[in-house]
Amino acid sequence: MGFPPVLPGGPPYVSGGRTPEREKHLESLNRDYAGTPWLTALVNFSGFLAVFLGSYVAIALAISAGNRDEWWPYALILAVLLAVQAGLRMLRHHRREAGRGRV
Repeated sequence: MGFPPVLPGGPPYVSGGRTPEREKHLESLNRDYAGTPWLTALVNFSGFLAVFLGSYVAIALAISAGNRDEWWPYALILAVLLAVQAGLRMLRHHRREAGRGRV
């Protein structure tokens, strides 16, 4: 049993250390994440919950849509899920812009 072939392109690192181009690239990648790591994690988790729970609530809403008085709690749950997600995204955007000095 042999080893897998080496892919062309060389290693993904610079053997001589960090170069200015690499530092600039790393800084640009980190720019959106810096200052808001917990908020970014909260937005991602909230998005997961909104999709996961929202899909079940949407199914329940579709099932109860024919009844006159049973659909509004499901619509309210969907509205709350969407409002929390949108609010967290707006807060994260505001903090990022404030960190860049644009606000």
